[in-house]
Amino acid sequence: MKTSIIFILLYLVFSFSLSAQTTATWQGGKPGRTTDWNCAANWSNGRIPDEFTQVIIPSYVSYYPVIQHTAAPIDALLLEDGTLLTIQDGAKLTILCETGIFDGVIVLGQIRNNGILDIGENAVMDAAFLQQVKGNGIVIRASASSDTLVRR
Repeated sequence: MKTSIIFILLYLVFSFSLSAQTTATWQGGKPGRTTDWNCAANWSNGRIPDEFTQVIIPSYVSYYPVIQHTAAPIDALLLEDGTLLTIQDGAKLTILCETGIFDGVIVLGQIRNNGILDIGENAVMDAAFLQQVKGNGIVIRASASSDTLVRR
């Protein structure tokens, strides 16, 4: 009996942890808010991405996302080749990089950063990554020992 209860509890915990992670693919194009990151209708799952979301910005869309204000933190980000993500002045995007999906961040397109891009400690952030980030904003790399600030 005790073993059955433990098994059921482990199953429920495991099931919950799997269902908590989601993937949201950018669709864009909501009339009047075609590029608004914080518009649920612009996302494949009908929800604004959060800390449990792996975000994909595909190359086949007509409109690319713009973050106008601070967005909720996300888990991971994949920008396909030829895509653009814009972070406006005064806005912030935090990528937690907690699950290891997409190595935290994969940028094959470009990030136009005029705000703050905050990258978790588990992401691969090398010179090739930084070449894909343009603009006057800052990139913050959170690490276990300290934060690294990279001005762009």
